[in-house]
Amino acid sequence: MTISKFMLCVLFTSTFLANAGTQYLTQPASNITQTSTQLNGYSSSTIGLSGEVFDYGKTTSYGSGALAIPPGVNGPVSAQISNLNCGTQYHFRFRGDPKPPRTTIQGEDLTFTTLPCGPTSYSNVSFETGGQYYFVAEGNGGSTVNANRLAIGPWEQFNLIDINGGDLNSGDQVHIQTTSGYYFVAEQGGGAELNANRTAASIWETFTIELPNNPGALIQNGDKVALKSVNGYYVQAAGNGGSGANVYPTVIGCNATYPCSWEMFKIHF
Repeated sequence: MTISKFMLCVLFTSTFLANAGTQYLTQPASNITQTSTQLNGYSSSTIGLSGEVFDYGKTTSYGSGALAIPPGVNGPVSAQISNLNCGTQYHFRFRGDPKPPRTTIQGEDLTFTTLPCGPTSYSNVSFETGGQYYFVAEGNGGSTVNANRLAIGPWEQFNLIDINGGDLNSGDQVHIQTTSGYYFVAEQGGGAELNANRTAASIWETFTIELPNNPGALIQNGDKVALKSVNGYYVQAAGNGGSGANVYPTVIGCNATYPCSWEMFKIHF
């Protein structure tokens, strides 16, 4: 009886060792920035390790890979990856070569999200009315904004700051800044004058740039855009240009003379 138990124990142990294999564990990412992160995992094996890699991508189809460092060890491993998109969720997993008939347990899918995008600044931006006049910050800032210039000079060129970064899309919130550092401001948040006399940007200096009826679309050079204040008023070039600018209307309206409205401007950048 004692011998039988001993033989059974030997048989069980031999079978376990024969079938024991490898386990790959996916662990949470660390050191996450806007464009990079460290992927982490843990490997354990009784039969050796090979082919350890981190798969990663924006879906569970992954599409990219990074070799685990150090390779072929029982214990923690990692991989540094870069050139990621800011403010984006990524999937990743840790895996290695299977070694049949031994058991191999691959790492499960985990996710991480890169840090939010910072503002993107576009320089030398100009706005042209339907009457072919350009917006101007008188004195290059510190005073009023008009729409009465027939050519682009330093006072008619601005920095457009896309607050959420990335591509400039319809619906993005923006600041418009003169090259001397003054911001466009819709006085009272809209319903009053348009000036360029603020040295810091807050809600009155924030506008939503729109391609009407095309939310989310990429804004490109030459597109006709509208600028909406925080209180829902639109920037307007009175008379479609040739005089002053304001932030009076609450709708984008057309008139009989011009095919585009007084609240639509061709953007040049």
